[in-house]
Amino acid sequence: MSVCAEFLRSMRRTALLFARIAAVALALPLAACADNETAAPDASGQLFARGLDEITDLYIEPVTNRKLSLAGAARLSRLDDKLAVTERDAGGLGPALILTYAGRELAAVPMPAEADTRGWGEAIAQLIAAARAGAPNLAGMRRELASKAVFDGMTATLDRFSRYSPPDAARNQRAARDGFGGVGITLEITADGFKVAAVTPNGPAAQAGLQAGDTIVAIDGVAISGLSQSDVIQQLRGPVGSRLAIRVARPGVALARDFEVQRALVVLPTVAMSRVGDIAIFQVLSFNQSTTEKLTEALAEARRQTGGRLAGIVLDLRGNPGGLLDQAVSLADLFIREGPIVSTVGRHPASHQYFAASGHGVAPQVPIAVLINGGSASSSEIVAAALQDAGRAVVIGSSSYGKGTVQTVLRLPNDGELMLTWARLVTPSGYYLQTHGVVPTLCTSDLDDDAASLQRGLQRAGAIAQGAPAALRARRGLDERAWSELRQSCPARQTSPAIDLKLAEHLLSDQRLYASALNALQASAPLARNPAPAGPPERVLTGVDRALSSRQR
Repeated sequence: MSVCAEFLRSMRRTALLFARIAAVALALPLAACADNETAAPDASGQLFARGLDEITDLYIEPVTNRKLSLAGAARLSRLDDKLAVTERDAGGLGPALILTYAGRELAAVPMPAEADTRGWGEAIAQLIAAARAGAPNLAGMRRELASKAVFDGMTATLDRFSRYSPPDAARNQRAARDGFGGVGITLEITADGFKVAAVTPNGPAAQAGLQAGDTIVAIDGVAISGLSQSDVIQQLRGPVGSRLAIRVARPGVALARDFEVQRALVVLPTVAMSRVGDIAIFQVLSFNQSTTEKLTEALAEARRQTGGRLAGIVLDLRGNPGGLLDQAVSLADLFIREGPIVSTVGRHPASHQYFAASGHGVAPQVPIAVLINGGSASSSEIVAAALQDAGRAVVIGSSSYGKGTVQTVLRLPNDGELMLTWARLVTPSGYYLQTHGVVPTLCTSDLDDDAASLQRGLQRAGAIAQGAPAALRARRGLDERAWSELRQSCPARQTSPAIDLKLAEHLLSDQRLYASALNALQASAPLARNPAPAGPPERVLTGVDRALSSRQR
């Protein structure tokens, strides 16, 4: 499904909201038909009005058009430090936005009424047009740079996970989330050119006959020498089902050879499986649209390899920055028989969602250990908390990141994207993930990778059933001081030490030790169900950078 289709589907939040989006969409072709310079501010005005409309409607905290617009306009000074935007009474115009260049007034734009989103959008467009006319640095600058500066200014007033992505970056993000029409190869730049470093098994390139070690010299008959890696990648991508000719030089073969390749949907792999005896280890790198499907396939393969005697599962979520919310829910659902998985709450009515186990999990009884660290964020934390709260997994490692907000992805008329924080995540036991994260049942923050540390870890696991370490306190109802103490008892670390996996393997191999650790966390009352809004769920992310990460802006 395209992001545009997802966007339109998600816009069915209410009939009024959908009508508003439809009206904007119908207006866009009219602006696009105008090719004179005077039409540019109007087209830009619609872009900024759309952004303001989305932010004021969906963002998790109330925010005004005036605050957003002033912050956006002020960012024009980042493009030329002689530009400045101020407010003052302009006589007959009344309150106005004044644009100056080196102290010389370039424009005075009347300030619209607070609720006039369209008016604020047009005002910003007028300021940009005046800046391009009066500031030499902006005259030859790509229009998108000014748009980016304005949206960067707007989102800087929001939380650190809300941001704007210009069209090129947004396209890459959509490809990472949803897949893209491609040929299934990995490129690396060498002294000889663009070398095929890897070929996806059974992918289009592999079926056509391309091999690792081939060097691409031309695409569709046009030499690629001198192009950037990004340009080459864009040429290899295209509509699913379309064809292209790739000419390669192959070591040991005198003449270059052409291969005809038919593009197919390529979704970046996020799941890797390994096995130690009858214990399957699944490393989940992020959450894109195929993560649950691929994990399900890998789980079936693990069962086949073990002859149906799968003794345990290790879910390695260390360093996993997040991704699609629905994939986190569906992945957790594989292992939980019944009960809540996560809830989301925000300011907009459609942000109130409740997700529960479907009862159709494929491995609801296999013993599980989940590995986390300080790089495990958002979707990773949803899965870890859900399995921990349901008593389905022993969580091992160090405290997770503590990124407990959800971003909704909004495609803009210029093909860029706004990612807005619009909800907070609530775990099944009732605590907010934001800033708190998941604290492991078995902490390894202070352990090394040597034999002595392994023994200490096993002793720690054995002692869990005898007492109540700080890490075993019930989470729900803790105040911020108690949360701080809880996280300090198992400090987050970014590394992925081997001790985590060693402890997981020992725990899963010892049923008594595993059972004592599994049942040690003090239970708390489950989260009450919140009614979910009618209609399809939002298409949302729990991570927000180009790699679906939770890193700050």
